[in-house]
Amino acid sequence: MRNILLLVAVCCLLSACIVKDMANSIGIKPSPSTPHAPARDGEGKEVKIWVPKNMIRLSAWPFQARGEEDRCTQGYYLGKNVADLLPTQRGIYKILPNYGNRIWAYYYYGEDIPGIDTTDWYITVFNIYADKNGRIYGCAWAKFPSEYRLEHGTSDGIRP
Repeated sequence: MRNILLLVAVCCLLSACIVKDMANSIGIKPSPSTPHAPARDGEGKEVKIWVPKNMIRLSAWPFQARGEEDRCTQGYYLGKNVADLLPTQRGIYKILPNYGNRIWAYYYYGEDIPGIDTTDWYITVFNIYADKNGRIYGCAWAKFPSEYRLEHGTSDGIRP
């Protein structure tokens, strides 16, 4: 009886792997996702993700990008000062028209949706929103195809 249960468990595990491989081979892939709670400015208005062409790449490891997504989504940066960020997270910014607030941008580049037959490459762009005194009031992220930054990115960033 124990051997039959073990055999059933192994068959279930193998069938899950086979279904995933079949989905990858026929092109069924999840689309890039956006954060559940977008950042808002000081007036409560939703802000768009800013994608500059010349922002700094931080890593090529997907698990690091997923950790950064979690820190951003869970509010890890809220209330901190921009000076507390890593220097690579403060590589480029732009000044917003209202109140002198700033958006800092950086991205992670790496394999996001791996498969045996296919591999799609994505960038995960992060925007940190800070007031004129450097206090962080928002963080947002979104995934884009790897070529998006070069094709649709803006060149309005300021290097500190």
